[in-house]
Amino acid sequence: MTPDIRNQKKTNMRLRFKQACEAWSTGDYELAAYRVSQVSDMAASYMRTDSDLYWYGIRLVISWGEFTLQDDTRDFDAWAVGQACAALRAAV
Repeated sequence: MTPDIRNQKKTNMRLRFKQACEAWSTGDYELAAYRVSQVSDMAASYMRTDSDLYWYGIRLVISWGEFTLQDDTRDFDAWAVGQACAALRAAV
């Protein structure tokens, strides 16, 4: 697979993930779950053909799971920044 095609497929997964985040923030949990399941399905389709795409999608799905299990915020971007800050504090 060429790098351009791989980047296009990553962009498609990232777009679905962003749509899930937007749906979640507006309270449309069913649409959010559907969009994340699309990311999961895309990742699964690359399991034996492209490990980079597979693991990219799996990391998105894992991040989604961690986000939905917390109770601090409904905004994914705010949560992700908090996670990054916590990781930096732990590394120091």
